[in-house]
Amino acid sequence: MKPLIHRTKIVATIGPASDSPERIRELLRAGMNVARLNFSHGNYEDHALRINRLRTAAAELDLPLMLLQDLQGPKIRVGELPSAGMLLTPNDPLTLVPIADYSGQPHTVGIDYPYVAEEAEPGTQVLLDDGLLELQVEKISGAAVQCRVVTGGLLKSHKGVNFPTLNLRLPSMTEKDERDLDFGVEQGVDLVSLSFVRRPEDVQALKQALRKKGANIPVLAKLEKPQAIANLEAIVDECDAIMVARGDLGVEMSPEKVPMIQKRIIRLCNQKGIPVITATQMLDSMIHNPRPTRAEASDVANAIVDGTDAVMLSGESAVGAYPVESVAMLARIATEVESSVQFVNYPAPHKDDAFAISEALNEIDQILDLQCIVALTETGYSAQLASKERLRATIIAYTPNPRIYNRLSLLWGVRPVLFKAFGDNPVEVIAQLEADLVQRNFAAAGDKVLIIGGIPFGTSGTTNFLKIHTIAAEEKLHG
Repeated sequence: MKPLIHRTKIVATIGPASDSPERIRELLRAGMNVARLNFSHGNYEDHALRINRLRTAAAELDLPLMLLQDLQGPKIRVGELPSAGMLLTPNDPLTLVPIADYSGQPHTVGIDYPYVAEEAEPGTQVLLDDGLLELQVEKISGAAVQCRVVTGGLLKSHKGVNFPTLNLRLPSMTEKDERDLDFGVEQGVDLVSLSFVRRPEDVQALKQALRKKGANIPVLAKLEKPQAIANLEAIVDECDAIMVARGDLGVEMSPEKVPMIQKRIIRLCNQKGIPVITATQMLDSMIHNPRPTRAEASDVANAIVDGTDAVMLSGESAVGAYPVESVAMLARIATEVESSVQFVNYPAPHKDDAFAISEALNEIDQILDLQCIVALTETGYSAQLASKERLRATIIAYTPNPRIYNRLSLLWGVRPVLFKAFGDNPVEVIAQLEADLVQRNFAAAGDKVLIIGGIPFGTSGTTNFLKIHTIAAEEKLHG
């Protein structure tokens, strides 16, 4: 086991291009920390096979790996069209109707949202296929919405439909999401993401659904709607992690607004100590090319400078021609940026023992030449506090809990280690840690390390202990 190299974590979406056992091992070796399972695609048999392969490969390589279940959410889509698609020409008419009312009428498309005629009005903007095609509503006639094509192109079945100016009456979770969540709980996923979050109540609904299933799984909110930005702080306070989902966000809002919104979200998450993932088109050209564009490399670098905990690949790793190369490129960019940047440290959001210790970590890290910081953690809380500080030294998080071991994979700068249960005697625990750090080449005799945790050891949520410790000479370690 080698020390962590890139501190910014890498999320890779698993798909047909990356789900073979050998390819998964290559992704892990290249630097994948989190495997995203996109439940907008695939069936349960596919997902179960991938989960098994991911867990098996991670165990073989002795590496932690978080499994992220990404629920589809209430996405509005076009219904079934002819296999060749439908060519939309600027200024041509196009009528939108509920799927139940569509029977192949000319210049008509069915969509899976039955209330659009009640909510749209003349002048309403309609975007199709991630904003590549644009319509404008001209007239409402019963359940039919008559539009004019503004930006044309080829429309194919099941493409997304966006109404940027409308506050749609969509549920926070669909029936499909409920079924998918049952499957995810059964499979033991480490994190569940909710798509198209608009308000904190959406996150609460997912948490309640998990509680009913007896599952204690963290929740991630994907921010991709204007309403989410309006309720940003309340949503961040409600969830365990955040994703800046720039795809739909750039469709629902003007593209020029997305960069500053991204920075605002990352900054707020950093201030509150909540992990944040920056996603969508990070290395999009690598779906087809072995190297990214200079603009893509700069985009990734800027997200890292801003303080993102993780960067995510979507099509690049799921269906692209260069999935392993894409992960390796993210790792190289992250390593280069991290060696050159002084990251921002934000004041503690709360005045309590745990946050006081996290503030002290930052001061000590600046004064002493620490080999590493050791967090003893049952729940991951101590490690998350240390991660918030964006320290120079690598954080080695020791936990006896296999679930926490994998969940820690998302945190910036944290290297999880699965360790036997902590004893009651602090002197004995530190001696065991010392021997393990040396054996794993995380530290050597004479190195200074900083240890944090809670006393009594093994008690959740009691980060109240900090020790500057010098690794003993080798003869004392084995004496």
